[in-house]
Amino acid sequence: MTTRTVRLGPLSVKMYCAIGMIAVSWAQLEDMVSLCISRLLGTDHTDFLPIASNMQVKARFDALKAIAGLRLPPDEAKALIARCDEALELGRERNKILHGSWIQGETDDVAIRLNYRAHGRILADAPVISAREIAEISDRITMLTEGFAQTLQRLGLFDPKNPMRNPMRGTGNETAKPPETAD
Repeated sequence: MTTRTVRLGPLSVKMYCAIGMIAVSWAQLEDMVSLCISRLLGTDHTDFLPIASNMQVKARFDALKAIAGLRLPPDEAKALIARCDEALELGRERNKILHGSWIQGETDDVAIRLNYRAHGRILADAPVISAREIAEISDRITMLTEGFAQTLQRLGLFDPKNPMRNPMRGTGNETAKPPETAD
C-alpha cells in the first residue's frame, strides 16, 4: 500500500483559490444558460429570472436543448446541444470538486479529495488533485460560457457591452422576435 503524506489543518490558499474558481466559473455558466433560454424565448431576462432561479441546473440545460431545437437553424442547434452535453459532463466534475471532502497534500499545490458513496455498499477512493488540474476544469467551464455568449452574439441576441439589455428590443415597447422569425 502506498502511503501519502497529508498536512492537517486548512487547505493552502492555492487550493482554496482553485476550488473557488470552479464555483465562480460555474455560476457564470448557469447565468449564461439562463440568458440563452430567455433570449431564445424572446423574453426579457429579468422577467425570466424568477423562473430560472427555481430550475435545477440539469432542467436549465434540458430546456435550452429543447428550445435550441425549436428556434435555431439545425447547425446552430446541434452545436448548442453539444455544448450543453459537455457542460453537464463538466458539472459532474464540478460537483466532485465543490462537494468533496479535501485534505491538504504534501505541497501547497496538491490536495487529496476523499470520495465515498454508500448506495448499497461503500465505495471510496482518494485521488490526489493539483490546483492546476482544478484550474484547467474551470477554464473549460469558462470556455463553454464564452461559447454560449458567442452563439447569442452571432444571433444578434447578446450585447457584450450590456449583457442584460436585449438587443432585439429598441424602446422597450416592442416584443422581441425569436431568431427563426427575425426579419
